Amino acid sequence: MALDTSTWWGGVALVEHSDGDATPQVVSEIGLRASESHAGRLLSLFDLLLSSADWPKSSVDAYAATRGPGSFTGLRVGLGTIRGLSLASGRPCFGVGTLDALADAFGPAHADRIPLLDAGRDEVYGARFDPCQAPPRARTAAWLGPPEMALEGGMPAVIFGSGAELHRERLRAAGWVGVVPRAPTSVAAAVGRLAAVLLAAGAPSGDGMSPLYLRPPDAEAHRRKT
Repeated sequence: MALDTSTWWGGVALVEHSDGDATPQVVSEIGLRASESHAGRLLSLFDLLLSSADWPKSSVDAYAATRGPGSFTGLRVGLGTIRGLSLASGRPCFGVGTLDALADAFGPAHADRIPLLDAGRDEVYGARFDPCQAPPRARTAAWLGPPEMALEGGMPAVIFGSGAELHRERLRAAGWVGVVPRAPTSVAAAVGRLAAVLLAAGAPSGDGMSPLYLRPPDAEAHRRKT
């Protein structure tokens, strides 16, 4: 069972990975736009997914959520939810990088994949991944900065996501000549696929469960200034 609550567009998904499958398979997925918080809907969506797949709760072998970067509140909600489900069921839980999941959800490309998430304050969260491996192989660590940083690794590259859509003209002014593809929405399923790989590889429960914020919360930043 996987979820993404890192942005206003969230989702939950069931992913199955049998020994004979080359890649994890998506059983069911629901995407939704949250006007305020994802918190009030997650558990009911879990029940709906399980019911639609005719799976009992006991059949869920692991839980996973995006660990960031992204919305501070959303990440806390997602990671806290799966931590609670993990403790209640005795099943493992995993955190998966939001940008990794975005690259996986985008799928193979003709050049390096660079997902950009809007971070506010005229900045984006970004990272650079290989063109087509699954799971995606990171060429850079996740970073926070102006959108033009996406061009520093050289071109060609496929730049996508909410940050690319918002700052399209700045990227073009900086010399990028590509087209911004539609941002992938099936991120929860990608989280499940990447977590299934971790589970199959024997990763310990709790792997990746520390949130990846990149920017301190506003309250913490205010304390530092004072």
